[in-house]
Amino acid sequence: MPIAGLLLLLAVPAHATSPSAVGDVTITEFQADPTRVPQYYGEWFELYNNYPGTLDFDGVSITNGAGQTVTVTGTHQVASGQYLVLGINQDRTYGSATYNGNVPVDYVYNFADFNLALSDDTLTVRFNSLVLDTVDWTSAWGISSNYAHSASLNAYELEWANDYSINWCSSATFMIDSGMYGSPGEENEYCGTSAGADNDGDGYSEREGDCRDDDANIHPESLDGADGVPQSSGGGGNPDDDADCDGNRDDGVTDDDGDGYSEVDGDCNDADGDVFPGAVEDDDSLDNDCNGCIDDLDEDGDGYGYSESDSCGEDCSPSLSTSADPDLPPDRDADVHPGATEVPYDGYDQDCDGFDLCDYDEDGYNSALCICGTRCDCDDNNSAIHPGAPEDEEDGIDNDCDGDIDIPDRDGDGFTVEDGDCMDIGSETGDVELVEVSATVNPDAVEKCNGLDDDCDGFYDNISDCSNPAAYARVRGGGLCGVSPATGGAGTLALAALMGLAAIARRREGGAQ
Repeated sequence: MPIAGLLLLLAVPAHATSPSAVGDVTITEFQADPTRVPQYYGEWFELYNNYPGTLDFDGVSITNGAGQTVTVTGTHQVASGQYLVLGINQDRTYGSATYNGNVPVDYVYNFADFNLALSDDTLTVRFNSLVLDTVDWTSAWGISSNYAHSASLNAYELEWANDYSINWCSSATFMIDSGMYGSPGEENEYCGTSAGADNDGDGYSEREGDCRDDDANIHPESLDGADGVPQSSGGGGNPDDDADCDGNRDDGVTDDDGDGYSEVDGDCNDADGDVFPGAVEDDDSLDNDCNGCIDDLDEDGDGYGYSESDSCGEDCSPSLSTSADPDLPPDRDADVHPGATEVPYDGYDQDCDGFDLCDYDEDGYNSALCICGTRCDCDDNNSAIHPGAPEDEEDGIDNDCDGDIDIPDRDGDGFTVEDGDCMDIGSETGDVELVEVSATVNPDAVEKCNGLDDDCDGFYDNISDCSNPAAYARVRGGGLCGVSPATGGAGTLALAALMGLAAIARRREGGAQ
């Protein structure tokens, strides 16, 4: 493309619209009756585009307290978050006879047609008959000559909050050697040194978004219209107020569409009487019941909907596979929904929790069929029966699910005598040390050089590291099972084991008589 054509494209103004709602334009700064420069050159005021797009100020009018009006004519486009500065003279040159105080003026008006008073005056901004913003000041505001009066950052985007003197102050921004202060066309500052303090005790300072830090009813966590005190008196009770400082009047408590629900009650579209919590979902591309899902129809009538288009809703497919079961798609089975009765071990998720019911007795182990994992229970109807449970020697039940009925694992090493544990000695011996040793002797143990048949293979110390010449000759049955006839520490253990086993044998014989 030729350079001339490219420059022409760049010169085309962005799409702009006219103001259409209260607060689209706000008054953020003004200079009345300066003395450092002639007032008929140095007066000015600033309008801020609070609309989320570009505004064309053509046709916007501003009226003062004396009824004088200036109307912007011609295209004057201002991007969102930017300013239009209106003044009497564009000459910023210091020392000039027509010097305006170094103010960058965007739109010039005639001083004879429109001028501002320092002590008492009003600025009202309109587009057609719509009042966009009004600021009405009095001598009590304490406005100083040569200091532009600036709306504080916590309120200057809010067309109601800049009505209050607490949110205005003399600008501290130095403009030029003539002694003029202001920030025309630029962001204002917070008012005063206490902008970080919570002056009204509501938990928020100006810097934290409190748009009226002299009233505890108004702050970012307040509720529009909640306290019954009119906003004009500093409260939040006017249904048309903005007590939460978000720039939107009545964004919570009023049921605007008459469906019985306000935004605070969960109405996600308070301009549509067919949209509210609990409404019947319709296939209309709307979230009719305000549950966060669009067109999540309840086709099976179980009270829970599902949207196949965006996989949104509470109902589910009973299938636990990654794709929906084609025979039982979501919301086609009234027995499948959150809170439904789960059928154990069937491989389906009836209650939409993502799992089939497998541990019916809630003892940490799955069904005896072992279809839900490796932690298998031999009786999933009794929480006292599962792998590792204590074996009851007299109930005729396999309590620990090891396949043996009433054969206990006395030393707790996971093996019984029937499993090949050659030293299954329990607490009935009365010897804690012997029981501890016994728990290390079982078919899965590793053989050591300690005079014991650790792995219950019939030989003790039968590894190459052991120096005892009897290590390969002594077999189980030739002496005490699991113990060698060695002396020293191993001999002591052997003697303890002998005594323990003898005691057990005597008790058993006595019980048999």
